Amino acid sequence: MFILLISFAVFPITIVYLAPAPPIISLQAGVINMSVITIFTIFISGFVFRRAFCGWLCPGGGCQLVANPLNNKRLYNQKRNRFRVILVSIWVVMMISTVILGDQVLKFEPGNPGAGKFATSEIRYFLPYIPVVVFMFLFVLMFGKRGFCHKGCWIYPILEFSTWTGKIIHSPSLYIEIKNKKDCNDCKLCTINCSMSIDINSYVHTNTRLPNNCIQCGTCVDKCPNDVLKFSFGIEKKLTIS
Repeated sequence: MFILLISFAVFPITIVYLAPAPPIISLQAGVINMSVITIFTIFISGFVFRRAFCGWLCPGGGCQLVANPLNNKRLYNQKRNRFRVILVSIWVVMMISTVILGDQVLKFEPGNPGAGKFATSEIRYFLPYIPVVVFMFLFVLMFGKRGFCHKGCWIYPILEFSTWTGKIIHSPSLYIEIKNKKDCNDCKLCTINCSMSIDINSYVHTNTRLPNNCIQCGTCVDKCPNDVLKFSFGIEKKLTIS
C-alpha cells in the first residue's frame, strides 16, 4: 500500500508515460522514448508477473486506495467492459500501424520528451492529470473499490491479454498458489479483503486458478490465518483456468 501511495504521489510526473496519446505521437515522430518503452514494458511484465504492476506499482491503484472511503464495497458485477476493450484495441492497432506504415526508421531516444514534458513543468500539463484522478474517484464512488480498474483503466486490457496468453503457453510466472486447501476454515478473510472483489474462497474450494484480474497484491496471502495461500513462481499447475 505504501508503494502504491508513493506511485500516486508522483503521478503528475509519470502520467506522460502512462497516458494513451504520448506513445502514438512519439512513434509518429519516429521516436521510441520512455512513454513507448513504459507501455511495452508493462505489457511484457504480464507474461512474468501477471497483474503485479496493478497491485504494486500502478498510480491508479494508489489513487483508488485514497478514494476507498467513498465506497469500499466489493464490486460484484465484474463482466468484461467490451466497449473499453474495443477502445484499447483501437489504441494498440494505431500504435502498431504507426510503426508498420511509418516511412522513417525509429530512433531509440529514451530521454526524448516526445508528446510533452513532466506535468509539473507547466500548469497546462496538469490538464490531463486532473480529469484522470477525478474519473478514478468517480468510478470508485459509483462502482466500489478498484472501480476504475474494472470499468475504466486502459492498461487493464493490455495486462489481461499478456496474463491470459502467459497462462495458455504455460510461461513461468508469479502467481498465488492454493497450497493447503484442507486447512481452510471458511473464515473468508481472503474474499472480504481482496482489493479486486474476487471470491477467492470459492476458488480455494474448487481448487481452480485465480482469475486474470488477480493483481498479485498478496492481501489474501497475508490475511489467511492458516497459510492456505502463498506466492509462487514457476509454471502453474494445470488446473481449470478462470
